[in-house]
Amino acid sequence: MKLSAIIRLLLTFYKSFFLFNFLITLSCATLYWEYGLPILKVLLWLKIATLGLTWYFIRSYKQKEFYYYRNLGLRDAILWSVTLSFDLALCLLLLMLTHHLHS
Repeated sequence: MKLSAIIRLLLTFYKSFFLFNFLITLSCATLYWEYGLPILKVLLWLKIATLGLTWYFIRSYKQKEFYYYRNLGLRDAILWSVTLSFDLALCLLLLMLTHHLHS
C-alpha cells in the first residue's frame, strides 16, 4: 500500500475524534497560559487520561469500523499508536508555542 493511501486512512480515522481532543488541547494551552509551568505536569496527565478515554470510547462505539481499516491492511495497533502519538505531539507543540509566546 502506498504511503499516501496510509496517511489518508490515518487522517480519516483521526477525524472521528479530532474535535474532542483538540478542544482538550486548547484547554490545556489556555490553562498553561494562565498558570504557567507549575501546572504542566497536571496538564500532561490530563491529556494522557483523555487520550485513554478517547481510545476506550472509540474502540467501543466504532468497533465495526475497524474492519474497514483491517481490510485495507492497517492493524488496530498501528492505527491507534500513530494517531494518538500525533495528537500528543500536537498538544506538546501547542504547549511549547504557548510557553514561547507567554515568555
